[in-house]
Amino acid sequence: MDGAVFPLMLMSALIVMVSCHPVCLIGSEYSPQSGTPPRWFLPYKDPCQCTAVRLGGMQIPASSYRQGAPYYLDELFLGEDSDEIQAYFNCALTGNNTGEKYDSTTGCSSPRPLGMEDGTIPDDRITASSCFNSAYFPASAARLNNNNRWLSAYGDTNPWVEVDLVQSTVLSGVITQGSGYGSYIKQYKVAYKKQPSSDYEHLKDANGNIKVFIGNNDTYTPVTNLFGESVEATVVRIEPTDKNGILFALRLEVLGCRRD
Repeated sequence: MDGAVFPLMLMSALIVMVSCHPVCLIGSEYSPQSGTPPRWFLPYKDPCQCTAVRLGGMQIPASSYRQGAPYYLDELFLGEDSDEIQAYFNCALTGNNTGEKYDSTTGCSSPRPLGMEDGTIPDDRITASSCFNSAYFPASAARLNNNNRWLSAYGDTNPWVEVDLVQSTVLSGVITQGSGYGSYIKQYKVAYKKQPSSDYEHLKDANGNIKVFIGNNDTYTPVTNLFGESVEATVVRIEPTDKNGILFALRLEVLGCRRD
């Protein structure tokens, strides 16, 4: 490559996540001491999930990026058309450099509310580990912007609110909100089931550890957390780990895409 190409352009991140369909910025791995030519790579394990591939990056070891990455390229490839990207990486057949089949239907480029706030998800599909008073603060009250809210029972050391989505759904994020009366969730984990009979799995960070999301810092303001990568699930469970107030209190919305 022409030396004028390096360094490319300085940037704060090599990947911009938009739900589970990212804009991927291609970088170069180059070590002058090795004497080997620079290598192009995407700091993402599955290029088939890229909606655009753009130039960006520095001469940094690709091993410093996301777990499961990088994806090396034999040549510089840039593209703004998702169909062109799918064709270039043979996504219909392999989808990634491990030979695993890529499911082009997995993804949610425009996550939307799945029905907690507007009542599309009925009350009987919302459950909880406990309730302070099931008549006044039930699990079904844990709806975003509801005048009511869910409150845990005293002494509940493993609180959770669970939403049964019934059918397989692409989950991309969660919006949480406090009780409006001084109590709110400061941190939480997200568990899910791929199928009703499946075991619970937790969302994990790039190092493979269970991800702890930062929640609210007041009782009224909704806080949105989009997942680094979407997951398919029939059940999602919010597991608060830290709170402000005596009881765990929560109102929420789940974001994603239904499989219509």
